[in-house]
Amino acid sequence: MSNEPRVTIVMRTYERPMLLSRALLSVASQSFSQWKLIVVNNGGERGPVDSAVNAASRTVSHGQEKMQILHLEERVGMETASNFALRDVGSSDYFVIHDDDDSWLPDFLDTTVSYLDEYLSYGAVVTGVYRVSETLQGNRLWPVKEEKFFLSEGRLTFRGMIGGNTFPPIAGLFRTRLLSDVGLFNEQLPVLGDWEFNLRVAEHAPFGFIPERLAKYHIRTPESDGQSANSITAGLDLHRSTKLKLQDQWLRDDISSVNKGFLSIVASLERDLEDARRKNSGLDSVNAAEIVRVLKSQSLIRKFLRGLRNPRHGYQAIRRRID
Repeated sequence: MSNEPRVTIVMRTYERPMLLSRALLSVASQSFSQWKLIVVNNGGERGPVDSAVNAASRTVSHGQEKMQILHLEERVGMETASNFALRDVGSSDYFVIHDDDDSWLPDFLDTTVSYLDEYLSYGAVVTGVYRVSETLQGNRLWPVKEEKFFLSEGRLTFRGMIGGNTFPPIAGLFRTRLLSDVGLFNEQLPVLGDWEFNLRVAEHAPFGFIPERLAKYHIRTPESDGQSANSITAGLDLHRSTKLKLQDQWLRDDISSVNKGFLSIVASLERDLEDARRKNSGLDSVNAAEIVRVLKSQSLIRKFLRGLRNPRHGYQAIRRRID
């Protein structure tokens, strides 16, 4: 069997050595061995990254060859950092973005590679996910809660993803050829680059789904040290403003005679409604504010669907909502 790496793993990091060490061990523990890892040190101190990678490499056969470090002199955006590494995928069949605070179960790569080897029509595959809430203070890291992250086949279709990001990067394996088919990550986006990339992939090829939970998406609690925060929880306003800008841009695009902006906004509202129903199912009482929000979502969905039948009026309604 060839020793050439079949999977390129990209791991960006910045000044989080404890979380980085856990992520590296997650890679080192994989039962699948034909991978190479590119750690992108995004402008941080070199010493802690070198130490963490060297320690992890000693736990893997040929670890020093398989674990590479790319030190950037200055900090750049997340997508730019990813692209630096993705330009060096070489002959790898697949690639994955492994955030420096997330982790895999040992069979993640073996299971996902086998899936894409068998189902050649799929451009990517996503596994089930656990969401782990944890607290990091100083040199102490401890879990607070582990729960099942909601995911389904429907949420991995273009229709399911256009309303918002549906899975964390740690759960997805992609075919390398997609980088030439749909392009690299959009370096103009400060956040949500993975969502925008996933949509381009979904327009080009379907996503497969493995319900088995083989990935862990870790989020820090508010009590954690600031540097350890997740981008999505620490920058909610930036995520919202970036999403609105993308939807505003998409209002100029049509897909199969349906406006992409309409589709995204309606799907966003439908997803909010689905989430609210799922969270409140089985409860004897529901928060009054949540009921009001759900009813408003239902009303907006009806308005936007009417807008699809009358594009000029619908466009004006959506512009009023965005503005």
